[in-house]
Amino acid sequence: MNKLTLTTAALFTAAATTAQAGIDRSDQDISILFEEGNYLSFSYVNVSPTIEGTAAGVFPISQSAVDFSMFSLGYKTQLSDNLSLALIWDQPYGASISYIDPPLAPGMAEVKSSALTGILRYEMGNGFSVHGGVRAQKVSGEIISSLGALSAESGTEWGGLVGVAYEKPEIALRVALTYFTAVDHALTGVRATPFGVDAVTGSVEMPEAINLDFQTGIAENTLLFGSIRHAKWDGISLDTTGPAFGDANWVNFVEDITSYELGIGRRLNDNWSVSLSLGYEGGSDTGTTFLAPAGASRSIALGAKYTQGNYDISAGVQYTKFDTKTVTSGGLPVVYDGGSAVAVGVKMGLRF
Repeated sequence: MNKLTLTTAALFTAAATTAQAGIDRSDQDISILFEEGNYLSFSYVNVSPTIEGTAAGVFPISQSAVDFSMFSLGYKTQLSDNLSLALIWDQPYGASISYIDPPLAPGMAEVKSSALTGILRYEMGNGFSVHGGVRAQKVSGEIISSLGALSAESGTEWGGLVGVAYEKPEIALRVALTYFTAVDHALTGVRATPFGVDAVTGSVEMPEAINLDFQTGIAENTLLFGSIRHAKWDGISLDTTGPAFGDANWVNFVEDITSYELGIGRRLNDNWSVSLSLGYEGGSDTGTTFLAPAGASRSIALGAKYTQGNYDISAGVQYTKFDTKTVTSGGLPVVYDGGSAVAVGVKMGLRF
């Protein structure tokens, strides 16, 4: 049982829900820390969302969220019998929004991020372990709206994480709880208006979050797994100030976001395993930022994993259905009548 491993269903939990109340994309997954021995992994996910709406009850909004891709790299090494190290590079936050119909057009937002996380894990020998580390993050983006246009980026900012886990290998049991600190980003950039261009400074905070991940064997070669993530997006805003045009508020998030996943994995033989998982992410049916043009979501993911010798290849697909949401910004209400997203991805791993 202890050799039963999960497929790539977890790759898609955050990726296909990026058009919601937050802009989480990676869920800050640290599962590579629990791989046996030394392990190297690479993953790629492509997400295709479709979200349409109506502005002021009259104007159709034919497209808001656009396709995007995500990459991540992970490396885990066993330093000693009790101590291990993981390095993770990912793209934890992002937005890809484009409005091609009036009255919101021209309007767009492209938010990008990158993060490098280093984590040490110490196993205490009784099933319990503790882990902690640091994260280096950078964010950048461009927004075109009724406030004009903004292009800004941050330097490298720092945060941390700490957690505890319990494992019982003979029944494939693992429960891990991890807390991620908020990361404050100081921004520099340019704001353009019809009256000119202004060099601006600003700030935005990537929120603190807590992840609970678990798995357990429920029968021979069968695994139950799941996760809960709570991110404190309520009160997060993007503000800038400049000498020529003063202060501007570009984005406000008004609710925390909690997401859930529950799935089952099955090893078919020495080479193949499969998984099925269901997901739910909470979200309000109203909002104040066009970076979040969808309400709560429900998802289903299918995955398969092939293992041969010291390498493995996983692939999967997730379908997400969004609830209706009304977004009001600048006095203009837009009703987004649900929508959906399809995510497909692949992950390759090498054990050495």
